[in-house]
Amino acid sequence: MEIMSRIKDYRINSINLYVETTFGEYLSFADQIIKNNELQRKRVKTSKSVYSLLKDDLKKGCVMPPLVLAVTKTDVIDADEIDEEELLEYIKENTDDVLILDGLQRTYTLLDARSEMEKAGKKKMQQFLGYSLRLEIYVEINRFGVLYRMLTLNTGQTPMSLRHQLEMLYSDMLDTEIEGVILIPDNEGKADPDEGEFVFKNAVEGFNSYMGRNELPIDRQDLLDNIKMMENMSEENVTDDLFKEFLEGYIKVFNALRKITNEYVLIKEDAQEYEISESPFGKKVSKVFSTSQALTGYGAAIGKMKDNGVITDIKDITGMLRRLIQKNDGYEWFLEMLLKFDRIKESSKKIGNAQRMFFHYFFRELFNKESDSYLDLEEAVENGYKKYNSQVN
Repeated sequence: MEIMSRIKDYRINSINLYVETTFGEYLSFADQIIKNNELQRKRVKTSKSVYSLLKDDLKKGCVMPPLVLAVTKTDVIDADEIDEEELLEYIKENTDDVLILDGLQRTYTLLDARSEMEKAGKKKMQQFLGYSLRLEIYVEINRFGVLYRMLTLNTGQTPMSLRHQLEMLYSDMLDTEIEGVILIPDNEGKADPDEGEFVFKNAVEGFNSYMGRNELPIDRQDLLDNIKMMENMSEENVTDDLFKEFLEGYIKVFNALRKITNEYVLIKEDAQEYEISESPFGKKVSKVFSTSQALTGYGAAIGKMKDNGVITDIKDITGMLRRLIQKNDGYEWFLEMLLKFDRIKESSKKIGNAQRMFFHYFFRELFNKESDSYLDLEEAVENGYKKYNSQVN
């Protein structure tokens, strides 16, 4: 493995290394890279596909476009000053922290070609392992820089969805405590927000909506989605861990709303008085505001407010929470919100999307200093619903 050049990527504040190596050297740690992350995108079936042709070409020593990798450890080395030998040793010692930014399917294909060449005899196998391969390796790159570069590398093809990329990048935050809340995967059963648990996927979808400025879920990530996402990301400071900052801010909002209602749980008498259905959206604030709908509505609202100059930073919202708690008391606003959700369920064909839109307008009303509903929960519920209703009727 030899470093041919190193270039500073000023956009993401990282060093890009151009490396020449061999099939054998790359394959010595390729298995580990793929195992690094359970959320890594699944492989494409190679039968009757271009990857099947590539596999045959690789066995003959074809030259592929460079595979692009990233060592996600940061603040460990001074990549501008360290010499090449130390830099290569650093990469080899940290394969557990390497992600594939571009070239996952080609890596799978290379592994398949190796398996077939193992049956071709020792001489042909040695020849195969000695074929040249080029790599681009980013070092000292943070998570947001990885995501940004992933998008720019995948604009010319059908990429994994942004949510999938986020899940992959932030998977090591599973079981990590943030503001007293632990993110858990779906397959562990239902998260209990009262016990400080959020579903990891919901948190990712909320951040996705913040970056996309849209509360609706993305079912298919196409070229236009990527371009729009990059435009929004270009306004952000990639040196900050925005996912963590976003989630910390939301959890503070979440806890403030719980405190205002004093952990109120819907009782039969209140449901009858407000004519709330027997199967409400949720019986307490912790249930309602830990949903994907709430997180995506909040994410889109905060993103839009930032674009419109209403706030300059996510932290502006958390600075409002003390006044929010002082200004509001009780749970009547929550009962009104549950009633609004019943109306949405009765009138909407796509209930989840409609709920997301209502949350979007609720949060914009609540945290917009120019709004008549500013920091007034009852008014934010009422006027947020009116805004929602004007969009759908």
